[in-house]
Amino acid sequence: MAAESVLGAVRVSLVRRWLEVLLPVYTVGCVFVWFHQEYMPALLARGMSESPLPWFGWALVGAMTGILALWGLIVAFFLMYSPLYLLGRLPMLLGRGAWVDRRELSFYACCFVLLVALCAVCYWDGWTGLTTFILVSGCGPVFWRYLV
Repeated sequence: MAAESVLGAVRVSLVRRWLEVLLPVYTVGCVFVWFHQEYMPALLARGMSESPLPWFGWALVGAMTGILALWGLIVAFFLMYSPLYLLGRLPMLLGRGAWVDRRELSFYACCFVLLVALCAVCYWDGWTGLTTFILVSGCGPVFWRYLV
């Protein structure tokens, strides 16, 4: 039983490490190809009827984009929840109330600062704000690891 839990922990750790490396690289590559479509890999530009390789390439792109979209939802949730959390903890921050976990508080404070920065960038230029949010979402596993 203990060996199974150790193997499960190793698998989770390997998946997390893989995600922390591959997802930011994919996100930067995806945004780069979005703005410079002439650099799209030749494998993805070929016709689907020529060989099965474009199918595998697009399947990989679809899977990574799905993971990126999931992280976008996770990041959006924490960014939108951060003002509500900070408002709920306001009496505790002012000295009245129960104990406050400093790491949790700093996490939500960083999320709130990121939310304000993203809103400012979106106000300045919507496409730059969207691109910034995509890049932040792609680097979500790395940010969350170091914020918490």
